[in-house]
Order: sequence, then C-alpha cells, then structure tokens
Amino acid sequence: MKEWNMFAEIKKYKSMGLKRTQVARKLEIDYKTVSKYWEMMPQEFAKLRQAAESREKKVDKYKDLIVEWLKEYRDLSTSQIYDWLQERYVELDFKDRTLRLYVNKVREEYNLSKEKNIRQYEEVEELPMGYQAQVDLGQIWLHRPDRTKIKVYCFSMVLSHSRYNS
Repeated sequence: MKEWNMFAEIKKYKSMGLKRTQVARKLEIDYKTVSKYWEMMPQEFAKLRQAAESREKKVDKYKDLIVEWLKEYRDLSTSQIYDWLQERYVELDFKDRTLRLYVNKVREEYNLSKEKNIRQYEEVEELPMGYQAQVDLGQIWLHRPDRTKIKVYCFSMVLSHSRYNS
C-alpha cells in the first residue's frame, strides 16, 4: 500500500509543477525512483506491483523451513536464520538484507510476531578471591608506519573480588 501512496505523491507533486529532483528531496526517495514513475500511468503501475507480488523470490525455496523455525522459535532473529541456512546450504544466492525483508513478510503472513526474550538478572553469589572475573573481548584496527592496517584482538578482564582492571 505504501507504494501506491508514494506513486500518488509523485503524481501530485508533478501536477503542482515541481521538478523531479524537488520531488525526490521532498519524499526523501531516490531520483531514479521518481524518474521511473514520472510518466507512468496508474494502470502500468498496478501491473508492475502485481508482477512484483507474484514474482518468485530467491528465498522462496527455503520458505517451509523458515516458517517451521519461526513457529518453533518465536524469538529467532533473521541473522540466526541466515546462519542456519548457510550451515545447511553453504552458499546462498541472496544477501541477509533480502532475507530480513522476506522474514518480515513471512511473519506478517503467518501471524508469527517476534517474541522478545526478557533477560533475567540476578545477583551472583560472591566467590572467594581468585575464582571469578568478567572478561570482554574486542577488536580494533591499528595503523602501521607504512600506512597498512592490522586487526588486533584484545580483551579486558575485571577481577570480581578486587575490581582491578587489567
């Protein structure tokens, strides 16, 4: 539906005498999108939308599996689905962004809203000195004198008893 609204807005601004660049800026969309629909008739746009809806998508071949996962794990993220598909099929012929849009439509179609997993926090029993620490991992890019870059992996540890940082 939002596509029809955008199409109508483009036509409205065109009839008001605005230029394509002005319309693109006003609607915050790409100039090429405005140009694509500038001379198009509503019937042509309807055919275009219908073709886009009925077109087979690259992710369609995994739909049953994705729906099964979403029914079983309601808090599953698209990144996890992408990783699981990569584990099973090694090379995928679509990007994670494509999958994200597809999963959103599947969730809407099957009424499988994402459940938010609420994290439970509780106090951990204090252990004797030397038995507990918190470690965080990270990575940074450093520049060498010859202007090449090197990735350095690092970690930070806080000792629980003394709260000493190292």
